[in-house]
Parts: sequence; structure tokens; C-alpha cells
Amino acid sequence: MSESRCRFSIVVPTYQRRDVLIETLHSLRALETPWPVELIVVVDGSTDGSAEAARAVDLPFPVTVLEQPNRGAAAARNHGAARAQGEYLLFLDDDMVVDPRLLVEHDAVLAQGADGAVGHIPLHPDSPPTLLTPGVERWVRLRHERLTRTRGRLALGDLLTGQLSVRSELFAAAGGFDEHFNEGGSFGAEDTDFLHRLIESGAVIRYAPGAISYQRYVVTTDQYLRQWRQGGRADAVLVRKHPSLAGTLAAQHGAGTPVGRLLRRWAPAVPGRAGRALAAPVVARARSGSADLLTRWLFTRLRDAQYWRGFAEAGGPVPAPPVVLAYHAVEDVDDAVVGPWCVGPELLERHLDALTAAGFTWIDLAQFLASLDGAELPPRSALLTFDDGYASLLTAAAPLLERRGIPAVVLLVSDQIGGRNEWDTRRGATELPLLTTEQLHELARRGWTLGAHSRTHAHLVHADDAALADELAAPLADIPALGLPLQPVLAYPHGEHDARVRAATRRVGYAAAFALEGRTSSARGRFAFPRIEVRRDTTPEQLVAAALAPARRPAQEIERELRGVARRVLALTGRRP
Repeated sequence: MSESRCRFSIVVPTYQRRDVLIETLHSLRALETPWPVELIVVVDGSTDGSAEAARAVDLPFPVTVLEQPNRGAAAARNHGAARAQGEYLLFLDDDMVVDPRLLVEHDAVLAQGADGAVGHIPLHPDSPPTLLTPGVERWVRLRHERLTRTRGRLALGDLLTGQLSVRSELFAAAGGFDEHFNEGGSFGAEDTDFLHRLIESGAVIRYAPGAISYQRYVVTTDQYLRQWRQGGRADAVLVRKHPSLAGTLAAQHGAGTPVGRLLRRWAPAVPGRAGRALAAPVVARARSGSADLLTRWLFTRLRDAQYWRGFAEAGGPVPAPPVVLAYHAVEDVDDAVVGPWCVGPELLERHLDALTAAGFTWIDLAQFLASLDGAELPPRSALLTFDDGYASLLTAAAPLLERRGIPAVVLLVSDQIGGRNEWDTRRGATELPLLTTEQLHELARRGWTLGAHSRTHAHLVHADDAALADELAAPLADIPALGLPLQPVLAYPHGEHDARVRAATRRVGYAAAFALEGRTSSARGRFAFPRIEVRRDTTPEQLVAAALAPARRPAQEIERELRGVARRVLALTGRRP
């Protein structure tokens, strides 16, 4: 990198907050900037003189002020990023008064290999005291303590852009912020969506505790309630785009508590006039500055009602994600090493019939991939996958599936097509033949989809970077070279993956990757989609229960997280948990 290249481009979107914006810009004068820096202010349709005032501020680095019609924060940030020249982008909200070491601290984290960083955002001491400020202060304190204790392990609620740095090239590759979330200047979810996409792709986003900006919190009670209603609408869009987030978002908004369940059902059904009449006394108490226990409790409930009203207005909840089943050989094998993972054809037949009787709809890989991009699936959708490519699939599995019209995916070890299960025989296992090229052509003609299972069935998490790249890239070239119609999906050998493996999988060109439930990492999403591993001792009843569990899992996750939600609510109302 050239020494003269701009190191950071600070992008500040703003709308109708001239005085707050100018205080933020004045604080930038004290920034430590041992390398070239630029500031880009994007005025998102403001009519309060923000653009003129921003141009008048004298700073020790170049300042560009852009103006656009009111299109929302996502569009404003994208506009600023498109004009930026820096190696890194630093997105900063217009109400952030910065510590002089802000950029230096971000630079230190990024220099250690992170792709992005979020910092500490305590409340500015000059923020006017309102009913809302104690809750904001507590949230900031607990967030900082948790992230420090967990060495920066970010949760969904931490995916904020109030203070976010990211490599410019990565921002461009990710396509920036999704502007659909903020159409018409609406509020919410574009930051969670963007950072979730980055993390899901394998990018490393870390917490930078020394990177501090003080939020001058000037949101009124009316603005706050409006934001929560807009946030509910945005989250409805978010969970359709990322179904795996539905359970966590519901937990964050109390959907598992008795009061939360009532509000979720009741709030959308109340007519607007009646709702305003019910809310009026609470809003009046909050506007008056009252912060007693009853006012805080009622206002919190009103806030949650606004969220669920907005959530329902935008379409409400989404169906559960599809269930993906992972089989191996379809034959009875009397072997202590591989036998437990081999399911005989009679048991496979009973599994399929039990799942069909339980109401599952069998989907193909194209439908599965479309669902990752937001397409809707039938309730209780299931995808059938077979790892390794055993020859028994053609003779034993294919006839069963054909009679039932069930599609399937076989995931191939490209270096062993037509060979044997060498990764198991090295451990003393029985040799099992794998499908030949001719047999794979026959399966493809019979409607099976072909995917990848690495080059040699290696432990990817233990491979060095060169070996990892070879294990992932080789199937994408070698299998099509045999004239076989490969789809760019991968099953991680042994179900093992980590952030490095997921990032490499994305880079080499896979569209999605399958993991296994409970193996190595709890990460989920497009490049770690969980599968239920089916074994010889899995009864049809157990498999149906396991297949139904993903639909229930969000509720279980809610129960675990509700305790934390309840503690926060009780603390905000001044009560002891």
C-alpha cells in the first residue's frame, strides 16, 4: 500500500440533526491521525441547514459533504462509501462524540487481522436526562462488560453501525447495506443485516474496547416509539431474509414471556384509534419526565407493543427453515468403525415413510438454495443428502427414492471417485466401494444432484491455508472435468468447520455449505447449515422427533435467553430479579 493512500474514510450519515452533527464534527478535530484521513458527511434530505453548517467546520483533513433526497441511513452510508478513498471505512453516527484515539484503536484491531471492528459507545454525559437514558446507560455498561469478558464474542444485538470500521474491499464485495430496510427514511435492521452477512461469510469482526465514541442521546419518547414500530417492520423483513435469526430476535423482544406473548397477539389486532387512546396516558407520563417504577414498566410494554405492531404490518413471522438429513452408505455393514453410520435399505425406507407421514415435504437442492435467498418453502420442508458417494446409493437408495418421488443430493470426495473409503480404512474400517464416474452419470440421469465433500475427506480445520484451498477448490474443477453436473455446495468432512474454513469455502466459489448438528462450531447460516446425522440406531420415531426439533428450537433458545431479557426488564423498572 502506498504511504500516501488515505488510511480511513470516516462516513457520517445525518438527517435533521444539525446541532448534534456539528458537535460530532468538532470532536473530530482532536483525532489522532498518524496517516491520511478523510471525512465524508452525507446529508440525507435534511432541511435544517446541516449541509451548510458541515461545510463551515474547519478540520485538519479533507471534508466532503454530499447531499441526497431522504432515502434512509443505508442509502446514505452506501453513497458515502462509494466516494471514499480509504483503505478502511469507519461508519459513525451523527450523534457520536469521539475519543481522540478512536481511529488508532480501530487500526490496531484491524492490523491484527480483523476485517472489521465495533467499538465502545457509552452515553455522553451531556445527554439530556429522560425516561430512556438510564436504560441506555445500563445496556452500554452490560454490553461492554460482556464483550470484555467473552473476548469480543459478538451477539446479534451487538451488530451496530453507530461506530463500525470495515475494510473497503470487503464492504464492496458484500454489496454494502441493503437499502430496502430503510426505504422512505425508515429505521432499523440494515446494520444487523450487513454485519450478519459479513460474519456468515467468514469475515472476522472484533470488539475494540479502546475505540470509544460517546453517544449524545437526544431521542424523544415519541421518536423512540416510532423507531420501535419501524424496527418491528424492518425485523420482519430481516427474518425473511435470514430465517435463522427469527428465534433470537423474538427472544430479544420478550416473545416468550406471558406479557410478551399477549402483546404479540394483541397489539396488531387493536385498531389505531383504540391503541392511541390506550397509549396516551403512558406517553403523557413519559413526556412529563416521570421515571417512577410504574411509568417505566408501562412504557416498556408500550414500546414492545409498537414493535410487534410493526412486525405484523410487514408480514409477521416466517416459516421454520428446512430440515436437512445426512446419510452415508445405504447397506448393512457389520463393522465397528463405519457400521454405525451405515443405514440399511429397509431402515431408510421406514425413515422416509415416517417423515412423509409426519407431514414433511421433500425439496430439491435448487429449492433449498432459493430459500437461503429468501424464497418461501412449504411447511416442514426436508432435504435428503448422502455423504461420500457410496456405490450402494445407486443399487439400494435410488430405487426407494424413485418410487416415492424424493430428490436427493450426493456429496462426493473428488479424489476417490470410483475408489474406496480410504479415510476410514486407515482406521481399520471395512472397505466400501464408491460410485464410479459411469455410475454417477446414471444417478444424475435419474435426477440426483451432485455436490462436493472435499478432495480427500481431510480434517479441514487442521489443514494449513494451502492444503485447505486445495481441498476446497479441487472438486469444483475435477468433478466437472469428468463431465458430471456439479452444483457448488459442500459438506464439511466430519462436520468440522471454523471461521477460517467458512471464509475459504465462500472465497473459492461455493454457494452454500453443510455442517452437522453439534459438531465443532455453533455457527449457523449459508456456510454452516446444520444437518441431522442419521445413524444405524436411529429409529423412525427418533428421526421424526429430531426433524421436528428445528421448528421448536427457536422456542428453546427463547427460554434460555428469556432469563436475561427478564433481568434487564426488571432492572430497568428498578426491581430485583
